[in-house]
Amino acid sequence: MGADILPPGHRPVPPGVHALAGARVIVKPGEVIDDATIVIRDGFIQAVGKDVTPPADARIWEMKGATIYAGLIDPCLTLNPTNRPISSPRTEFDAAATAGGVNFFGVPGGERGQSRAAPGYELPQVTPESRAARNFAPDKKGLESMRELGFTAGNVMPEKGILRGTSALVALSDVDPNEAIIKADTFQHVAFDAEGGKEDAYPKSLMGVVAVVRQAFFDAQHHGREHEYFREHPQGRKPPEFNPSLEALAPAVARHVPVVFEPGSALMVDRAARVARELELNFHVLACGQEWRRPDLAKASGVSFIVPLDFPELPKMPGQDDWDQVSLDQFRAWDWAPENAALLRQQGLEIALTTYGLSDKKNFRRNLRFALDRGLSEDDALAALTTIPARLCGVSDRFGTIEAGKVANLTVVPGGSYFDPDNKVREVWIDGRVYPANPGEAKSPGGKDSTTSVPDKDGKSGDEKKKKQEEMRELRKKRIARSPLEGRGPLADFPVVLVRGATIWTCGPQGILTNADLLVRDGKVAAIGRDLFKDKEAGGKAAFNVEATGLHVTPGLIDCHNHSMVLGAVNEGTLPSTAMVRIGDVINSESINVHKQLAERDSETAGWRESRGDEVHPRATGHQIRSR
Repeated sequence: MGADILPPGHRPVPPGVHALAGARVIVKPGEVIDDATIVIRDGFIQAVGKDVTPPADARIWEMKGATIYAGLIDPCLTLNPTNRPISSPRTEFDAAATAGGVNFFGVPGGERGQSRAAPGYELPQVTPESRAARNFAPDKKGLESMRELGFTAGNVMPEKGILRGTSALVALSDVDPNEAIIKADTFQHVAFDAEGGKEDAYPKSLMGVVAVVRQAFFDAQHHGREHEYFREHPQGRKPPEFNPSLEALAPAVARHVPVVFEPGSALMVDRAARVARELELNFHVLACGQEWRRPDLAKASGVSFIVPLDFPELPKMPGQDDWDQVSLDQFRAWDWAPENAALLRQQGLEIALTTYGLSDKKNFRRNLRFALDRGLSEDDALAALTTIPARLCGVSDRFGTIEAGKVANLTVVPGGSYFDPDNKVREVWIDGRVYPANPGEAKSPGGKDSTTSVPDKDGKSGDEKKKKQEEMRELRKKRIARSPLEGRGPLADFPVVLVRGATIWTCGPQGILTNADLLVRDGKVAAIGRDLFKDKEAGGKAAFNVEATGLHVTPGLIDCHNHSMVLGAVNEGTLPSTAMVRIGDVINSESINVHKQLAERDSETAGWRESRGDEVHPRATGHQIRSR
């Protein structure tokens, strides 16, 4: 026994040599080898194929009837104990939150709270220097729950703040955390989240949050240039300040590290894309699950989406009459949710799938089945769990497919397909080591379920519950709710419109014209005068005629101070001057107030914001009607 104990300084015993024989191997999406053998040596795939002969020193694993996939990868994984420093009783975020930040007390030289405990950005919600790799301390049960779903690697992400820090791709094995880290600093994470920070401290509005993101990256750009200039011209100059937060953003500014934006809503997907392009960032989007509301905005972003399979559940109501209290939009959200992933693929967008947002990760495979029932293909789903997350994380040369030379991360299901949620994962292989999953629950390779049907606490047997689940699945296969975009747009669209016999208020040098005509071509005023319908060159005879005798025509009314179409808080009232925020970042095109104001004859609105000093800042101007 003592011979097995290695002396100090020696490496651990390698995983060894294994041959997984007779399985159906899904090499990558769209490529399948039946009755294949996979040879694993020292944690790497040595060979895979139908005619592969196992090496003499290999341990043979009989896999007849099993299906083997490349190990699944979660690109946005949250594990409860993660992001908590082991060596400190406080998190970096909490330390920053108690260290002051931007405050205003109204008196020059007034108290600014306790001094910062350490260098960093002035806002506690901006901690890009936070690293999931540094704080990775996984809980064993959390790792087991992911392996039960077939995942072998996950990109562990920070969860607090606005600029949250970098994620780390880790192996979901029971090895030492130092060994588990596959890649540190995979993505920089940004969320449009106004929570956190001190009460009444900047930012408290969504527009303020977007301004913080923009300003932090501008500061990082300036910080880098300032340090670069100092390195070239150090004589006679005071060194620029050290700021770990701005230094941590340098790889993202240089496009070396992608930025994952979490917009939080379908509309803010567009704003996230605009901000990222303004800052020239390499970015992806963590979907909110409601991109179905405005798929055109998602398509326009043109980037990869990381899509959570976190679907809303129908509420349980005491009686049938209580369903009247549930809004139509709640039903629509429930009905559309499983279709979101397929809809993004239909827009030509690349997607990866994640367990992010699921309070119970066991629902992941059930929800994946719902997504497949709503149009997501199995090849697209497999790519979204293997090849695409591997590429997004920058490790496609080592993970994502079953090919010689790649890391031996595998997901094994007995018979059938991974996409049957009742077909439990039997085992996963991580770095060439096997980890049994769902012991006692998985089907045998022949496909028979090894479990028995027993009543639950409600007295229903497993067969009864399964039947009810199948009925619900059949109901959810077909969507009932219409698209929110259906029926939107102008009721009519005419290239040429002639308004005849009206009193026209030009609001220009021509003043008020009586019994006059107004010719509109391609949405613009082409002519104003009398008897325009007789003018063939003006195109009057080809126009759609509006008889307006006795009616008045004015320029479209403009509301020059309006708060009715803003996402989040209307004002950023935390500072005396908030010139950095932009109302254009938070315009809500879906607000019912748009229709109400059109009914009140407003054709254009200027969004305004106010500071505590009651300064106002218009965002639009009006136009006169003039003839050409």
